[in-house]
Amino acid sequence: MNRIALGAALALLSTVPAFAADRAMIDYLPRQQPPPNVPADMNVTCANKPEFTALAAKCPVIRYQGMTTWVFSYKDNRWSMALVTYDSSNKIVRNVEHKGARYIVNAVSSPKTQMVTISGQDNRTITVPWAELGK
Repeated sequence: MNRIALGAALALLSTVPAFAADRAMIDYLPRQQPPPNVPADMNVTCANKPEFTALAAKCPVIRYQGMTTWVFSYKDNRWSMALVTYDSSNKIVRNVEHKGARYIVNAVSSPKTQMVTISGQDNRTITVPWAELGK
């Protein structure tokens, strides 16, 4: 009986990566080192909380369809975030500015709406559809 239960559990676990690839997932990566090719007018600025009293040690990134999207701030401190999507070889495949928030604090992915809500300084948010994050 234990072998059957173990086999069923292993079969279930083997399906998780395929399931995860179909959903935008939030992961937390060390702020240092970001990808080697951060666009010149951008910074990795992850705030520890909405009041932004310090830099966070880890930054939320979005993983979807084999791509990783970093949320960068602009060096001129505008109220915008740059969603820069990298492929598996760290080549930039997309770079889109979203206005209204800066300095990422957190990100939440919703399977129900297929949207990612990114919160930043002063609790300002931007919402991005999964379709803008994948291949």
